[in-house]
Amino acid sequence: MRNLRELMETRAAELGSKEYLVFGDKTYSFAQMDRRVNQAAQGLRALGLGPGDKAAMLVGNSPEFIWLWWAILKLGAVLVPVNLRLTASEAAYILNHSETKVVLLGDQSLPLLEELRAQCPGVAHWLGVGLGPGGGLAASEDFYSLPAEPPPPLELGLEDPAGILYTSGTTGFPKGVVHSHGNYLATAASFARTCGLGPGDRLLTANPLFHVNAQFYSCLGTWYRGATFILAEKFSASRMWGWAREHRANKMVMLLALTTILYNRPPQDDDADNPVELVVAGGAPKGHYADFERRFGVKLQTLYSLSEAPLALMGVLDQPVRDGSVGVPMVPDWPGLTNEVAVVDEQDRPLPPGQTGQIVLRSQALMREYFKDPQATAEALKGGWLHTGDRGRMDEDGWVYFLGRGKDVIRKKGENVGAVEVENALAASELVVEAAVLGVMPPDAAGEEEIMAFVVRSPGADPGWQALIAHCQEVLADFKVPRFWLAVEELPKNAMNRVVKNRLRQREDLENTSGTYDRQKDKEAPA
Repeated sequence: MRNLRELMETRAAELGSKEYLVFGDKTYSFAQMDRRVNQAAQGLRALGLGPGDKAAMLVGNSPEFIWLWWAILKLGAVLVPVNLRLTASEAAYILNHSETKVVLLGDQSLPLLEELRAQCPGVAHWLGVGLGPGGGLAASEDFYSLPAEPPPPLELGLEDPAGILYTSGTTGFPKGVVHSHGNYLATAASFARTCGLGPGDRLLTANPLFHVNAQFYSCLGTWYRGATFILAEKFSASRMWGWAREHRANKMVMLLALTTILYNRPPQDDDADNPVELVVAGGAPKGHYADFERRFGVKLQTLYSLSEAPLALMGVLDQPVRDGSVGVPMVPDWPGLTNEVAVVDEQDRPLPPGQTGQIVLRSQALMREYFKDPQATAEALKGGWLHTGDRGRMDEDGWVYFLGRGKDVIRKKGENVGAVEVENALAASELVVEAAVLGVMPPDAAGEEEIMAFVVRSPGADPGWQALIAHCQEVLADFKVPRFWLAVEELPKNAMNRVVKNRLRQREDLENTSGTYDRQKDKEAPA
């Protein structure tokens, strides 16, 4: 196959009436999907959208998202998916930087419309998706009364751009990660092979479609293999297993944060009473991988990837899960495709097993570039390897262990402390729902950092800190135990349920925030 349009039309012709998409009480066959995509393509083409043009979507999980996304691709245009939790100014930066021509807005993003229009004069067309009458916008629903003829054929190759996915932007301006038709195809095929996805499978996800995970794996992986895709509008910890039962899902794709939320819920008698055989996710709470499998009656297959490298690492389908590991390279399933991982030192020299360094990845499905940022592209793809900035180590068998983001390392008393290591220790305590740690520099730290923990306590937990400090001292070297402690009701998160630490840094002297406990001063205080 040369492009995603060819994949769409080939599967629709082959599988016809077979059920592809399940969304609530609605179902659509492969042929029905292709018909709707063609109608949407006719409507977008009439607006002047064509090869190389950018079309942005601020739309929630829905069949309409897929129809419009694939219509964009059939026209040779490029999708720019936008995180629905961004502010108007954040979204406007993406629309302007990507040179977007057409914007599709769902109900969640309609409140941003006035500001976006004022800040984005280069956008030619604004369309409402699922807004119904009175939304103040031309409606994409009108497209589905158009003829379902496919748009005129195009010369689209594997190297042609298909999407620009902007990084979360937790620090600085987000970068536009450019992926080609070939990247999508190779990754979808390899994901499907690595997790054993076949035509008889029914895969469920609640991951947002604007994100690399749901696009490359769940959505296109199922279409590539001719499987059934069950899409939830949004994640619900109380309903996820019920949806699996209702729709007979035997595979599920989740994020690490979501498996942790499910695991932290009070156990239920029917936890394992579900049809799910395999959960593909970033993992489960450290130390509880096997517990997660037993409790829910599933096989856990770990996953590690980035927007820049969706074809990355996964656990092995027919081998036991290794607690704390994110896996080995996904099995490549595309002509000429290879997939490699290494852990390197600061001079890019491979490190022996057991030593900590930077995780680097190499395949033919890496991002093509950061849009309009050649310097950042050259730095990230130095030597043909994607430099993830993530810290990790590899064992003797080639399994990789993720130890934290490179930019999330705290330097204390001459030692590097990975924030994720401390956060994992905190999360393992029954006193904690979730936690995040930062490096802070109080005046008495003499240029070194101290560790500050932001903790969401478990219901009914003792309001003091001594029990939690004692827990940390049991599992961490003392220099890794946080000095400053602050109880919070919740942690700020982006749409992928990742903690946005910049929002925790609201003042320079965090250690003096009202309610913060300093264990060093307490230790030094007279009895």
